[in-house]
Amino acid sequence: FGAAATFSFYPGKNLGAMGDAGAIVTNDSALAERMAMFARHGGLTKGDHQIEGINSRLDGLQAAILSVKLPYLEGWTNARQRLAMTYSDAMADSPLTLPRVEQGRDSVWHLYVIQTERRDTLAKHLKARGIATSINYPRAVPLLPCYADFEHPGDGFPNARRLADHGLALPLFAEMKECQQRHVISALAEFT
Repeated sequence: FGAAATFSFYPGKNLGAMGDAGAIVTNDSALAERMAMFARHGGLTKGDHQIEGINSRLDGLQAAILSVKLPYLEGWTNARQRLAMTYSDAMADSPLTLPRVEQGRDSVWHLYVIQTERRDTLAKHLKARGIATSINYPRAVPLLPCYADFEHPGDGFPNARRLADHGLALPLFAEMKECQQRHVISALAEFT
């Protein structure tokens, strides 16, 4: 749906390149041409810049790496989905707020983000047990300085602020072994 969709192929993504990479897709040919111009310094022909643009092309090496990895994506997604289900089942009765997927929807589980008022204490607890976690958005994106011109109210975006203050991403990757996940689940049970 929508006019265009974007894909990040950042190395840590489900389908990641070895360096920065991304793509935009659309079925609107005029928009596709405009986006291609923007990504090529503002022109489709070298030296003929029609608009102000940037240099944001996907280089051949990254494209080749993605082409080799793409056939594995479905299997990696299935593995992530199984791991996410295991986390959710194991922590169903815990006081942590678990991520959920609406009925009739699927998730590729790029991240498995739990929420707790004691996020920083939990992160330290897990780190002491050799478990890495991450806080992907420590500030609500709309409240970052780069968006100050929009003058968003400080109490706006309550969901984004709640995730920024309480969200903690647990380890989740397609190659995660059962024993590794059991270790995480056990450490979480010790904490809660």
